[in-house]
Amino acid sequence: MKNILIILGICAFGPLWAQDDDDLDMDAMWESTIWEEIEEVTTEEYEVEKVTAVAGVRGAEAEDEALHHLYYRKSMKGIDEGALKNALGKMLNTLSVLKDKNPEHDKIPQLTHLVCQLYTKLGDENKAKLFENELLTIAPEMHAKYYK
Repeated sequence: MKNILIILGICAFGPLWAQDDDDLDMDAMWESTIWEEIEEVTTEEYEVEKVTAVAGVRGAEAEDEALHHLYYRKSMKGIDEGALKNALGKMLNTLSVLKDKNPEHDKIPQLTHLVCQLYTKLGDENKAKLFENELLTIAPEMHAKYYK
């Protein structure tokens, strides 16, 4: 749940810090990506209450045929530490600007929570606790919602 909140926070505030489209060279990124073949597909089974049958669905033979064509990018393993630190720096800058302009700004509790989550993700529990205590001071209802 906390990971989702971190990623949602980064996505929500990402446009504030997004690079220009001119800076992204998608062809170069595609060519420089290291691709690895997927060797095994695992299946997890769940029970559902209502099943709707549909035509055209193939079973295990389709899975076996597709297995030879599936690849994944190594960069899809998750957000690396450098990206987290970059996001943290931008959030800290935004937080300080908002506090300077208006200490009562509506976004300050949300940014404080996200900064706390990023410090936790980066393993700096002391700074995470510092921002958690700040959140408790400025928005006790938000603190109660996320930090039980």
